Amino acid sequence: MSSIRFANVSKVYGDGTLAVQSLDLEIAEGEFVVLVGPSGCGKTTALRMVAGLEEASDGEILIGDQVVNDLAPRQRDVAMVFQSYALYPHMSVRQNIAFGLRMRKVTKPEQRRRVEEIAKILGLTEHLDRRPAQLSGGQRQRVAMGRAIVREPKAFLMDEPLSNLDAKLRVQMRAEIARIQRRLKVTTLYVTHDQVEAMTMADRVAVMRRGVLQQTDAPQRVYESPANLFVASFVGSPPMNLLEARLSRGPDGLVCRIGAAEVDLGHRPELERFADRTIGVGIRPEHVREAEGEEPRLRGEALLVEALGAELLAHVAVPAQPLLVEDVREGAGADDDEAALPAAATPEGETTMLARLDAESRVRAGDLVGLSFDTRRLHFFDLETGLSIRPVAAPAPAAVAG
Repeated sequence: MSSIRFANVSKVYGDGTLAVQSLDLEIAEGEFVVLVGPSGCGKTTALRMVAGLEEASDGEILIGDQVVNDLAPRQRDVAMVFQSYALYPHMSVRQNIAFGLRMRKVTKPEQRRRVEEIAKILGLTEHLDRRPAQLSGGQRQRVAMGRAIVREPKAFLMDEPLSNLDAKLRVQMRAEIARIQRRLKVTTLYVTHDQVEAMTMADRVAVMRRGVLQQTDAPQRVYESPANLFVASFVGSPPMNLLEARLSRGPDGLVCRIGAAEVDLGHRPELERFADRTIGVGIRPEHVREAEGEEPRLRGEALLVEALGAELLAHVAVPAQPLLVEDVREGAGADDDEAALPAAATPEGETTMLARLDAESRVRAGDLVGLSFDTRRLHFFDLETGLSIRPVAAPAPAAVAG
């Protein structure tokens, strides 16, 4: 088991396409790190450079303390699991798992011991004598994992391993992979476009956009404290509501005007320099509620109300200027219908806000709804840089504009 480190790594293809730019990232021994981002953001290229399937144009890639840029893939001692299972159809499960051991001339008794040990961990013991065609998709994926695990490599590299499974199996296999990784404590770099996978499986999430690393942190930290507009918009299902707002000074501190609603923010030192300017404001759907009494509110028509069992997801057209972030929701999650919900679907000067409401709410499509929110839950963004505006005392995570 070894760490993996990207030291200022870039990849430029022959046609001039910059796939990865100055990537600095370390995956500690035994850590599970997920690279996530839209299609074409460079995450798979980064993984393939570790495996030796792509050559880095600049920088160094280290596995443990060894620079591996010039090593052939077979010399790097890493195991890859792809979205295609790549199993030998004419071999049994036992033979598929043992294949790599046979190639390395491991003795038959040792092969048998290791295969049976891995089969027990993966719940494949009773399937060892079956062929891949006799297995379900989830079982075939576990066989592919077993073939990687049995080698006892320095690290696992997983490239969208669940994308070919149906929704129910993906949920099961997410838990399975996370459980196995924690039990084996093998350094793992996992690539996905599905931010739900990233949030539920990773020790740390690394969000990429257009070849540039945007933020690296624990999943909940990325969710609660996004470094910039892109991360705020990409991470979360349903996505964060993003609106333009105008700051001004009032008698009791700063006032934030969002559409027709004026919200008193009080004294916020970090926002003082943005007074009399337009900024970005973000609010998670779970922090939007039906307004009560004299609360400041955005009022609009409920276009759609989805009953989700424990809650309702209301889509409400409100008079406020949407804040659009290019390519934000592309590939946000395999099952994210929200990825296709453009804020611009409503007339100019209006946006569709998403609100997670209590299942007992009586809001229905066509109703006029007043929405309010807790000012402590608002996220603020500098529209010139795209970066999050943070409280003065809070350290900002490493990020780039974009």
